[in-house]
Amino acid sequence: MKKICIDARLYGIRHTGIGRYVQNLITNLPDPSSVTLIISPENAALPELKQFSKYTARYHPYTYLSQFEMLWLLLKIRPALLHVPHFTVPFLWPGKIVVTIHDLIKHLSKGPATTTRSPAVYWLKYLQYLFIVWFTVRRAAHIIVPANFWKYELIKRFKIPAVKISVTYEGVSPLFLSGSSSAVDIPDYRPYILHVGNVYPHKNIPLLLDAVKELNGEVLAILVCARSVFTQKIQALIDEKYLNKWVKFFGSVSDSQLHYLYQNSLALVFPSLIEGFGLPGLEAMAAGTPVIAARASVLPEIYQDAALYFDPKSASDLAQKIGILISDSALRSKLIAKGKKQVKKYSWSDMSQKTWAIYRKELR
Repeated sequence: MKKICIDARLYGIRHTGIGRYVQNLITNLPDPSSVTLIISPENAALPELKQFSKYTARYHPYTYLSQFEMLWLLLKIRPALLHVPHFTVPFLWPGKIVVTIHDLIKHLSKGPATTTRSPAVYWLKYLQYLFIVWFTVRRAAHIIVPANFWKYELIKRFKIPAVKISVTYEGVSPLFLSGSSSAVDIPDYRPYILHVGNVYPHKNIPLLLDAVKELNGEVLAILVCARSVFTQKIQALIDEKYLNKWVKFFGSVSDSQLHYLYQNSLALVFPSLIEGFGLPGLEAMAAGTPVIAARASVLPEIYQDAALYFDPKSASDLAQKIGILISDSALRSKLIAKGKKQVKKYSWSDMSQKTWAIYRKELR
């Protein structure tokens, strides 16, 4: 097979969703001998990558200098096809490119409230982002997306032929399908609902807080996310609404600890207005936890009838759905069973195999 190169500079879970995608794509490929990786220096010695040919790149994909570094490396590698698993392709490389666009959240959730930058800097960066995505979708020979929702968004916004876009659903770590977990100290005796992920404005956390307030202490809410300026804003809102007794922040946790939190929660609550794929919901289903999700963006496509849905603009509707799960054990058991069945549809191995088939088709 002709030589394939993958931009793997964002490999690994420290790069969150994209990093997990790149890691699972690469470690499940059927023929490593045909693949050359461009990786960051810290990943050069990883044992799971020893079977791949590798080149190291010093610069982050979203920097200007990376454009020149990538061109220099690609001229040395001379691949028949380059896969870029993010929206910044090498502008100067003339060869065939497959790109993965994980979402268009910045197109749908925009404005100075979505950033920590000053308005002037934000709008400058935003215009740059719009140009880069516009260039990338036209430059790519083929585009991979994680859901039909994003396929149709790309078609609508950029008038791209449907045949140029393929959907490869993502997968769930085997850890969440197993029984093993690491205990976490939960500072309350009440049942708790869980939210996993960042707290950017499109995550709709204020609505979740309003629902918790309506429930008046019936449940504890645990928010699992890395600390940021946005968590500070949410904490200020918690203080303002006098919810400190009922809402607790957990920082970043290991997958094993997260598994424990899923297993012991009343439900995972996903109030997000826009989501790239909704992986935490599938992780919760794999762990045997019901999911309460906003009827918005990709979530109904990914979860289908295995989640309990609510209006993402109505805190009362969310509070009602949480209340139903507290009192209706039969419904909870039914959602757990449906979730276990639904999650079987998603596999990192299948995603990698389908991506490999796209490579082969493009190299004909």
